[in-house]
Amino acid sequence: MSDVPRLTSAELIEELSLEGRGLARLLTEERVQPFLGLDLTLSQLKTLLLVASGMAHTGRELADRLRVSAPSVSAGVDRLVELGYLSRAESANDRRVKTLAPTRRGSDLYNEIVDHRAASDELLRTLDPDDLAALVRGISALRRAAQVHLSPAERSS
Repeated sequence: MSDVPRLTSAELIEELSLEGRGLARLLTEERVQPFLGLDLTLSQLKTLLLVASGMAHTGRELADRLRVSAPSVSAGVDRLVELGYLSRAESANDRRVKTLAPTRRGSDLYNEIVDHRAASDELLRTLDPDDLAALVRGISALRRAAQVHLSPAERSS
């Protein structure tokens, strides 16, 4: 057994928090790049993210997700269509309903914002296999704890 004193859970949580903040600071520059040249307002960006992720397909669904009135969503959607981020089409089921979909430009921006897989994979490949295995075990344990301790409402949001 080693002579290094074992840390308490509280000490380990504090250390994890510090390490997490340090890692976040290091990764911020890369993660912020897609936002720097955007010609979108925050409201328009939220709208694009909801449509591109498949969480909203109509103005009514957007309004419900954003917790605003349907007319207030309309101007933002109009602008996103003008800028080439979204397209509108009549619903096959109800011609009064317009369905929204991301254009190629909208999908590309969405993927640039949410998909950091390649950069993350590259960084993970630099880890020692034992460290990588420990990280996988730790994240797996955290996911299992979240499944047990988060209420169903918290898990779906």
